[in-house]
Amino acid sequence: MSELKVILRGETADKLRKLVADGRYAQPEDAVADALDALPIDDDPEIEAWLRDVVAPRVKALEADPSRGLTVAEVRARLRGKL
Repeated sequence: MSELKVILRGETADKLRKLVADGRYAQPEDAVADALDALPIDDDPEIEAWLRDVVAPRVKALEADPSRGLTVAEVRARLRGKL
């Protein structure tokens, strides 16, 4: 098993300490491991296809017709209705 030591300062260190103090993680290493696991290491073909086939066309449509967009208040209202 290899070992790597990292020094965190400032806000980042404070956030990590708070995660442990709040009981969300037993050790700082556990929080860092979860954060690293959440990072996409390899390109995911499904995500790439979704971005290309769904997201990109919607962005282009919104750029072509900005009136199709929603305000922050409209998005929040829609989210509240689904929760």
